Amino acid sequence: MSQVRTQTRAGQHPRGGTTAPTTARPTGPAPERTPASAAAEAEPEAESGPPLRIGQLAERTGVSVRLLRYYGQQGLLTPRRLGNGYRVYAEDDVRLVRYIRSLLAAGLTTAVIGRLLPSVCERDGVLRPCTPELADELRRERDRIDEQVAELLASRRLLEEVIEAAPRHAP
Repeated sequence: MSQVRTQTRAGQHPRGGTTAPTTARPTGPAPERTPASAAAEAEPEAESGPPLRIGQLAERTGVSVRLLRYYGQQGLLTPRRLGNGYRVYAEDDVRLVRYIRSLLAAGLTTAVIGRLLPSVCERDGVLRPCTPELADELRRERDRIDEQVAELLASRRLLEEVIEAAPRHAP
């Protein structure tokens, strides 16, 4: 997985809290803070700043409003809804969208990202797997991508052969 540099503290979870191996809420005294738990809070302003409307999040991340809505449909973002139905996002969602974009660029699907995000954490500004299971799944994804690359290279070689066999234009 490519390294993703960010500005958060060591051991911090990309969804805004500390590292967490699962998406389930812990049954202890202090649940960990994730976008889902932050969105469920009724406070209009979190400690990370005022909520962002979807257009503001789009502007800050360079991701279209339509794509942000899609990330919400896929469960990757969990905006809070105001009484008028508007989506509002936490400041931490800016970083989360950047993580999502990086993982998509690494060749992962949104379904895979949705499964992986709860088990990804950040240490020293680098996005890393927090569990051995996540590292194993990322290896499987890398192997899947390697297979696709091999198939594309084989297709390219075949295309090169066809091009080389074509008659040349006279100068």
